[in-house]
Amino acid sequence: MKPSAPLIAMLALVGVAGPAAAQKGPAWGSGKTVAITVTNDGFAPARIVLKSGRHYTLRFHNVSNRGNNFSAQKFCDSARVAPRDARLVHDDEVNLDAGQVATVRIIAPDTPGAAFTYRSTVLADAGRKMKGDIYIVR
Repeated sequence: MKPSAPLIAMLALVGVAGPAAAQKGPAWGSGKTVAITVTNDGFAPARIVLKSGRHYTLRFHNVSNRGNNFSAQKFCDSARVAPRDARLVHDDEVNLDAGQVATVRIIAPDTPGAAFTYRSTVLADAGRKMKGDIYIVR
């Protein structure tokens, strides 16, 4: 029995579209770069505004003479981190040695109106105002 033309067309479509669709994922790093500078006195900027569901590249640069971190538990729990950058985020923190630069590609949380706080959890920063806010907009 010879297969019908519609069946052949359907099988061809599944054979071509199936594997291609499975390989296609988010375009990590395709969005705007947000530079975050870490010093011994704080973060710059201290206010970050991201659009809901959009792609971003967060580029951290620790310009201080000691290790620092960027801790944002609720934000890290809500954002999607690129699989290749997940190794840089441990316990919802990005740890940075003195002078280190780290790049983390994300998709911002799909929660317009949400606000998240980030801070340093380094003991030496306990008395300083080492914190900032991330706002998610539409």
